[in-house]
Amino acid sequence: MPRVPKYLKNIACLESLWDEDLENRLSVLPILELTARTTSAKFIYLTCNTQEELEHNLGLFKRKPSYGILVLAFHGVTGKIELGDKLVNLKALAKMMGKRFRGWVVHVASCSTVMIDEDQLTQFVEATGVAMVMGYTKLVDWTEGAVMDLLLLRWLQYYRDLGALWKHLLKNYPDLMELTGLQAFPALNGATNGS
Repeated sequence: MPRVPKYLKNIACLESLWDEDLENRLSVLPILELTARTTSAKFIYLTCNTQEELEHNLGLFKRKPSYGILVLAFHGVTGKIELGDKLVNLKALAKMMGKRFRGWVVHVASCSTVMIDEDQLTQFVEATGVAMVMGYTKLVDWTEGAVMDLLLLRWLQYYRDLGALWKHLLKNYPDLMELTGLQAFPALNGATNGS
């Protein structure tokens, strides 16, 4: 355990089904549980498989001072998250979120969703008032993405300064960040996104 103060940011997570195997389901839930056990962060975990569920569940998250991270664990394509057979673009997602997540970190834990023009991501940040949006720009192996998610959620608990967090990740996990294409928007403290 690092000898730095914790800046607990409890986690709200929405996750869809990853495949049709309901008996041996993949889930980010163990990542949230391990993060909670190793950092004392709390979490809310809800499943979400339709656009209606997404809108409803986002509405359930009331602004709480101790919550500050929203994880969206879905399949994704460039600029969109997948919900069953529907695609939701970031503009529509921002409208559903409104300003209730002002100051939060949003981690879009889905393949390629943030592989879009930086202006569009800046518009998302401005429309929602979030402190930062992070996500993957590549097709990500599920296990490698899970490892990156775990490291990201853990270290978010130890950094108030998101620029310092980004520098820590770049210094300590450059290969994993390159492999997953993890990006952060807006650029943090002069660091270029992903480098």
